[in-house]
Amino acid sequence: MSDAHTAGARVLYLSASQNSRIADALTGDAAAAAAFDATVSSDPIRLFVEVLSTKRVPEGSGVSYGHTFVTQHPTTLARVAIGYGHGLPRKAGNRASVTWSPVDGSPMRLPIVGRVAMDEFVVDAGDAPVSPGSRVCVFGDPGRHEVPLTEWAASIGESPVSIAACLDDRVERNVVR
Repeated sequence: MSDAHTAGARVLYLSASQNSRIADALTGDAAAAAAFDATVSSDPIRLFVEVLSTKRVPEGSGVSYGHTFVTQHPTTLARVAIGYGHGLPRKAGNRASVTWSPVDGSPMRLPIVGRVAMDEFVVDAGDAPVSPGSRVCVFGDPGRHEVPLTEWAASIGESPVSIAACLDDRVERNVVR
């Protein structure tokens, strides 16, 4: 990830070929879109987003607009700095998961809970020591035990290229050659 620290950082890591396929898909190139989806498993892209804040809440706490998720036990909720205004699908709430990797320990999957808001979503971190400023991997490399984009997209009924192509310019692209 980049060394510069910006509150609410959102960084998409991808290869030059995947970046090109996304750009071509946005112009209506169906072959590029199909090629992206076909190669995303062998050439994964990774989206990292900063945790803005955390809060310990009791059982019965409603999460986000309309309280479509209510905690079943005391837990820690973490606000993550990306939402539908950045191109992340609203329907990811209560359906998709992200990966958080502690400094010392194995990566953990954390569910997105409640509705995805314009500029953020919430994950249920349980008792994990997630803290403001840490990063979650929205989707990434299964070889690193991250939720792969193919699985993430399937959990909300979308194609991988549609997820990647919808991310706006406030998501920094870090293109690796």
